[in-house]
Amino acid sequence: MTSAPLLVADIGGTNARFAIAEREGAGARILHREVMRAEDFEHLADAATAFLESWSGPAPTQGVFAVAGPVDVDEVVFTNSPWRFRPPALAKHIGCDALRIINDFAAMSRGAVAAAPDELSLIEEGEGLPGAPIAVLGPGTGLGLGLVVEVKGNITVIATEGGHVAFAPQDEKEIEVLRFIQREHAFVSYERVLSGRGLVNIHRALCVINGATRVTLRPDEITSAAMARSLPVAREATEMFCAILGTYAGDAAVMTGARGGIILAGGILPKIEPILRESSFNARFVERDPMRAYLEAIPVKLLNSDTAALVGAALMAE
Repeated sequence: MTSAPLLVADIGGTNARFAIAEREGAGARILHREVMRAEDFEHLADAATAFLESWSGPAPTQGVFAVAGPVDVDEVVFTNSPWRFRPPALAKHIGCDALRIINDFAAMSRGAVAAAPDELSLIEEGEGLPGAPIAVLGPGTGLGLGLVVEVKGNITVIATEGGHVAFAPQDEKEIEVLRFIQREHAFVSYERVLSGRGLVNIHRALCVINGATRVTLRPDEITSAAMARSLPVAREATEMFCAILGTYAGDAAVMTGARGGIILAGGILPKIEPILRESSFNARFVERDPMRAYLEAIPVKLLNSDTAALVGAALMAE
C-alpha cells in the first residue's frame, strides 16, 4: 500500500536537505529532493517554501523534520546554525496539518539500518550478535550518535548527545592537540575533534606542534589535500582524525552494548574512505583490553548514501 506524499527534511548546521517521500509497505522511497544551503535563507520557512515551489505533485499535508538540536521544546534552536523556529507556526506557513520534529541523527540511524547492501561497505569484519543494538555514528557539521534496537520486528531508535562526551587522547601527540584546543575551550568534547570544525582544530594544532607554516583551510580543503598527499600536515590531520574516530567508535560500542554492529555515517567519511582504511581506525577500535575479543566480533560498516536521513525521517513518520 502506498501512502500520501510526505514532506521530509534533514536540517543540519550547513545544509537543509528536503524531499518528498512516500511510505511503501515497510519501506520508503524518495520522489523528489533538493539541498538548500542554510546561509542562503534567513529562515527555515523560506528554504522549505522554496523547495515546495519546485515540486509539481500533490501538496504534502504531513511532514517530518529531522533537526540538529533538541526537539522536545516549544522553539527549536539549532546547535550549529542561526536558524530557529516554532513547529506549529512553521507547519501553518508551509501548509502541513501535522509536522513532527525528530533528532537528525535519529533519522540518520533509522535510515542507515534500512540502507541497501550496496550503500554499505565493510570496514571491520565481525559476525555481530543477532538482535543486539546497532550504533550509528558519524562526523559532519557535528558528531552524531544513535542507537537502533529491534524487538519482535519493531525498530526503535534512541537518540543521544554522545558527541559531547569528553575527548580521551591516546598518545602524546593527541595530548598536545587536546592542550591546544583547551586554550579556546575549557571542555573538549569528541565533537571538537570529530566534525568538520574538529578536523580544522586538529589541522591548526598540528601546524603549531610540528612548527609548520600555518595554512588556513576549510574541512573539505583539508581532506582534498590529504587525499592528494599535497600537504603533509593535512594528511597527518586526517589520519589522526580517523584514529580518534576508531577510539570513539570503540567507546560507543562498549558503552551502548552495540554488539549488532557499528555503522559509520556523516558527510566526511565517504570522501576519505581510502585514508580511513589505511589509518589505525581498526586497531584503535579493538585496542581495549580486556574487551578486545568483544570488539573484534563487532562488524563496522561505512554508509555511503546521501538520502539515508531522509528515508529515516519518512520511516519515523508514524
